[in-house]
Amino acid sequence: MAVLAVATFEAHADPAGVVNALRERGCGGVPAADAPARRAGALDAAARELARNRTLAAALARVGYPAASSASFHVRGSREDGAIRGLLEARYCTAINNPKLDELGFYASGDETWIVMAGRTALPFAAVQDPAAVAARVLELVNAARAEARRCGRQRFSPAPPLSMSTPLTAAASVHSLDMAERGSLGHEGSDGSAVADRVTRTGYAWQGVGENIASGQPDAEAAVAAWLESPGHCATLMESRFSETGVAFALAPNKNPSIYWTQVFAAPR
Repeated sequence: MAVLAVATFEAHADPAGVVNALRERGCGGVPAADAPARRAGALDAAARELARNRTLAAALARVGYPAASSASFHVRGSREDGAIRGLLEARYCTAINNPKLDELGFYASGDETWIVMAGRTALPFAAVQDPAAVAARVLELVNAARAEARRCGRQRFSPAPPLSMSTPLTAAASVHSLDMAERGSLGHEGSDGSAVADRVTRTGYAWQGVGENIASGQPDAEAAVAAWLESPGHCATLMESRFSETGVAFALAPNKNPSIYWTQVFAAPR
């Protein structure tokens, strides 16, 4: 019995390779950049946000990329290397060979490709680069605070049981931090008019009670928790013994002041 195997390979692009080839030799009379652009997962995510019709600034804010400078390119009609190279050479050589744009990401769908290039701003808070580690540190500090009796303004609180991290509550916290970062505004009401109870309910979490602490400008977990403990209302929410689960998230707001927004959501599950 004869067996015939046929393999077909589509000539889909490697946009990162195309960009870096142009950076290596220069194009359109623009000298070559100093080095290839590094692939950054956050910029892949930003490119995906562009495909959802977000502006570049909103896309970078949504993924928490602290951009000092940025550029984006949208290629329609083909995902082949040659087509992408031709369009980029014709229109974008200056941005592509800008040495300050040293990271890139892309997203492709159908015959369209979105490319984002950016350079990071020097942040005064290097400690917030790993969201999971930061959230874990907030939880550690909050549970240490709950383990001790304390006064929050005029209220006295006995030690409270430790909180456990909840994925749905973290999702609710992330949504609100991103919303505040995009608006550059601190507040419990979302841009859609939602309250914390609405945002928690949307995750599918069944709750008896919910609470929320927010903050902006604190450079790390230690400063955020310290700010909450110094505020009587935030301290009371943090010490509420009926809460047993929590979610923590921050979002960066590049080129805004404050440039970071924090949310911690608390809940008692039903």
